[in-house]
Amino acid sequence: MQDRTTSDEQFAKDLAGLLAAPHTVPLGLKPGIPWFDFDLAFELGLGYANRGEIAAAEAVAAAALASPGAKLQAAGHLLTAVVHMSRGRFRRAWSAAGKAAKVTDPDVAAEVAFVRGCYHEGRGNHRDASRQYVLVTDSGRPRTFARAALAMGGMLARETQGWDQDAFDTLDTAVATGFAEVVGPALLTQALMADRVGDKDLAESRYREATRSPVPQTAAQAAFHLGDMLRARGETDGARAQFAAAARSSSPEFSGKAALGLGILLMEAGESADALEVFTFASNSAYEPAAARGHCHLGLLAIDAGDLVGGERHLKIALKHKDPQVKAAAETGLTQIRAARR
Repeated sequence: MQDRTTSDEQFAKDLAGLLAAPHTVPLGLKPGIPWFDFDLAFELGLGYANRGEIAAAEAVAAAALASPGAKLQAAGHLLTAVVHMSRGRFRRAWSAAGKAAKVTDPDVAAEVAFVRGCYHEGRGNHRDASRQYVLVTDSGRPRTFARAALAMGGMLARETQGWDQDAFDTLDTAVATGFAEVVGPALLTQALMADRVGDKDLAESRYREATRSPVPQTAAQAAFHLGDMLRARGETDGARAQFAAAARSSSPEFSGKAALGLGILLMEAGESADALEVFTFASNSAYEPAAARGHCHLGLLAIDAGDLVGGERHLKIALKHKDPQVKAAAETGLTQIRAARR
């Protein structure tokens, strides 16, 4: 990669390209690369962490910490804090952020405030989290401001679990910044808020926009909810398309959930062979609730096809899951098998 320019447009382009290759880029990061500076290191590591690519985030942190420059090292400490928080190690996260705070630089101070805001929010201390996010607004760093607006809006929305106009307006502020990493998640949160209070038109509009997010988890979740909404009103083709898009994503949870939704639609349409394939995909999901439901559906389909041995095998796997609905369905299926064998 050539040395990046300092333009915002080029920075965004470089960052997007790097974020798209979490398993290869960190291996090439070495101290002293001209374009590997504080801003790119922090945005890159944070972007990986937000995508669930924690190993890649750790690799970026390690490269930054190995740099001879104090400011780049501060990015490493901040990313280390983010990684610790992703694993629930809040005491270690606070310590790492404190190391970064020793660097007297306004850029570092702004990101320290943001990370400390995330720390307090993760600990349930929303008042102190708000104070830290407010500190970011005076930093003059547009990306940091956008992230803080997203965090603040999301926190307010979760507090109410309904409609909160301040939350919606704050998320609008995040959307208006135009930063792709922020816009999609903000739109998704607004869609979830609208969905909860029954404003289906607004929810659908925001879900559709969020499906175009470059953040895989955001796009997958938006597609899943949009698919669910379309299915509820009988728009089967649209629902299938959205469920299929989410199922192809890298999000274990929403890939698995969407596969189940798609499988049910296929089964209802009499397309048993395709449903079987999709439920098999769901049964292999890393998201355990989806895997259990996938096995349950496979077991019931096997019974219908006269395959009692296969049905029993799948239903016994489903029976191990704690979800009462899954357990009840599995027990019913196993009862059918016992009755058929008498």
